[in-house]
Amino acid sequence: MNLYYAIIGDALHSVRKTDNKYRWKDLVFSFFSAFLLFNILTVFSVIDLFTGFNIVIEFEQCLPPALPMKFSFIAFFGILSMCIIYFSIFYKAKYRYIYRNYKHRKGKLLIAYFVVSGLLFSGFLLLKTI
Repeated sequence: MNLYYAIIGDALHSVRKTDNKYRWKDLVFSFFSAFLLFNILTVFSVIDLFTGFNIVIEFEQCLPPALPMKFSFIAFFGILSMCIIYFSIFYKAKYRYIYRNYKHRKGKLLIAYFVVSGLLFSGFLLLKTI
């Protein structure tokens, strides 16, 4: 969790120093929610690749038939990732603690996190299709 807070601290320091200093909460919340959703989907792809158990199909069987399957899956886990990000960063103003206690690394941790998350997600999707 310390590494994740270090990444968030780097993001907070980077975003608060830009021109969007009044919308930094929106930016941090949306980017980290999206990348947490990518990380969840990456974990599901890894599980499917190594075990053959497709969580997406199992999840779709539990949904009402009126909802579009892929959309409801993404919406459910998107809302889940938003809740996780809210409670880990913004609940009871935890971002203040993170901002004070984690150093600014000039965006290096943030960029590394985004690149590694994107590469892992696309790599495992590519391996899954081969």
